[in-house]
Amino acid sequence: MKSSEATSSNLRQISETSSNIHQHFTTNISEFNYLPPEVWTQILLSLPAKTLLKFRCVCKSWCSIIDDPNFIYLHFQLCKINSGNNQLLVALEGLGRNRDKGCLLTVCQPETLQSTGLTFMKFDSYRYRMVSSCNGLLLVVQHGPDGSHIEWRLWNPCIRKSFLLPTCPLDTCWYLLGFAPESKDYKVAAFAFEISDDIWPRKIHFAVYSLRDQLWTVRNLNITSMRELYSLSKAVFFRGAAYWLAENDYQRNEPTHLGSYDFDKESIDFLELPFSLDETGFYRFLFLLGGSLAVFSISQVTSSIWVLEQDNEKGPWTLWFSGKSTSDAYQLFFDCIIHHIKLFYIESDGGFFVCGDKAYNIASCQVKKLENTPNYYFDLEAYSESLVLSKGFGARDLRYFP
Repeated sequence: MKSSEATSSNLRQISETSSNIHQHFTTNISEFNYLPPEVWTQILLSLPAKTLLKFRCVCKSWCSIIDDPNFIYLHFQLCKINSGNNQLLVALEGLGRNRDKGCLLTVCQPETLQSTGLTFMKFDSYRYRMVSSCNGLLLVVQHGPDGSHIEWRLWNPCIRKSFLLPTCPLDTCWYLLGFAPESKDYKVAAFAFEISDDIWPRKIHFAVYSLRDQLWTVRNLNITSMRELYSLSKAVFFRGAAYWLAENDYQRNEPTHLGSYDFDKESIDFLELPFSLDETGFYRFLFLLGGSLAVFSISQVTSSIWVLEQDNEKGPWTLWFSGKSTSDAYQLFFDCIIHHIKLFYIESDGGFFVCGDKAYNIASCQVKKLENTPNYYFDLEAYSESLVLSKGFGARDLRYFP
């Protein structure tokens, strides 16, 4: 029901925004010899991203439609709706024991991590790591041989485009990638803290990069505790904001709140996490459950899934699942904590988590190793078809990068 309501809402939004696009391009109607612009817009929205890149060269009017930020956003939404439950992941595999033989970027099926055929390989001595994903765009950091950060890039594997971010004005520790729905702008938020023996808690600074304006801007931040940014490296983008698990209890050293960063308002907020069925020795993870944001909690005895529902009269959290746990499952999620592994929930086969190179069935509590896992280091992120970076920004073709 919730997934159906979310789909209907997306379709209504697509219809309204599509109407705005039609009005915007009526001034170019003379270039459309046979069909009105609204019909061309609907036809172009139904085409794959790679085909649209070729159609940009047909005429100025088609190019203007395809390059419009509203069109790019609508095309992504339609691709997401049409894909249904066919969720895909993108894997960045480091070749060699220390990623010293290059890396392999592959779109794969989540059930087995088997490649779908979309593959890109680089050969160099640098190491890459995927930090986050949003609407088909990847935030990737390149490390030097000594492990230092060399540069940060935005990658779109669908259209094979890469964009180098300019140097951030802060000595940053964490980055968040997201999309601002109101301004139709992709942004990167960078967080840093002051290192001083005389100041405690350490003061947090952050800056925001706008892909539309291609500019870094230093902002003020209303938090001072680093613990409030706990688990920022595993943030999840959802409906215009990045979410992560935060903690404010120095004694328990466990996440107690849900942190969020709104990319339109450029502000941070916190919400208390739901009560756990087993208050001793549990781990918590944030993930997307269909069209909702959810928290998975597991101990050596029980496991549960709580869904965030802001309009619920009984409270923001609703218990969606509760069940037993096993020692194998508990060890799996302990490893996820240690190695900073993100969870991806797959709705097929009764529902299971992809945790690195393993899968966990929430109903049977069974843990199994996926069939086509890489031999060495690799990262996983969500994959979606997108036109972002198709025009401008000085983006480079991934096939010839670096």
